[in-house]
Amino acid sequence: MTLRSIVKDHDLYPAFGADSNYTSVNKFGRNTAVASNGTEEIWDGSAAYVWPTSALITKVSQTADQELMRGETIEVQGLDTNWALTVQDVDLNGTLTTTPVTLTTPLRRIFRMKVNANVVIDSPVRAHNDAENQDYAIMGIGNNQTLMAIYTVPADRVALMTNYWAHHNPTTGQTFTSNPIKLWARDNANGYEKQLKHIVGVAADGGFQHTFEPHVKFGEKTDLFITASPVSGAADISAGFDLILTND
Repeated sequence: MTLRSIVKDHDLYPAFGADSNYTSVNKFGRNTAVASNGTEEIWDGSAAYVWPTSALITKVSQTADQELMRGETIEVQGLDTNWALTVQDVDLNGTLTTTPVTLTTPLRRIFRMKVNANVVIDSPVRAHNDAENQDYAIMGIGNNQTLMAIYTVPADRVALMTNYWAHHNPTTGQTFTSNPIKLWARDNANGYEKQLKHIVGVAADGGFQHTFEPHVKFGEKTDLFITASPVSGAADISAGFDLILTND
């Protein structure tokens, strides 16, 4: 697929291709067990996501000690207390990977973690608060990065959403009568609550991709996320969206 076919507004094409003020963001996630008759964000936690009220994301650790991961590097992407984009590396404890290590910069939002090592994790790696009683990002076994259909627009940036999508992954024993997939935006810059931006129902063996033409614009500090709400049965849902970030 060419860049021109992705960027529907061709006036953006020259700048996106040559100007560092334009960057792309691809968010994708999976929740393998969205609870029946509940609503959950699409992320690795398989539970309703808890949004930090301040820079509470301070530490990273592994659920069970993995000798090969001792001292290895985890890349953490998120926003600091001022909503500024922050990418930092943290090395897991060199003796026990279950011992929490402290981030250089505490975060109020997190939307991606990756293993920067030639090792496949055999136990989840989690970003959490000081007390280690609330997870904000989880890397599942074997994935080596988070699966989060969650993103927050950094300070002084604007996001143009080109499309979003979702798919039900058929799983034995999982059935539901309906499952609305909802795209949400929460404008934190203005103190607004979350607003529904689009909704599509997903069948037990189906999925969709919705393209926005023209692209939908979201301002700085806006939380973007996707939820599923299966009725009369649990659901395994993958979902995601694509963004173009600009200073304008």
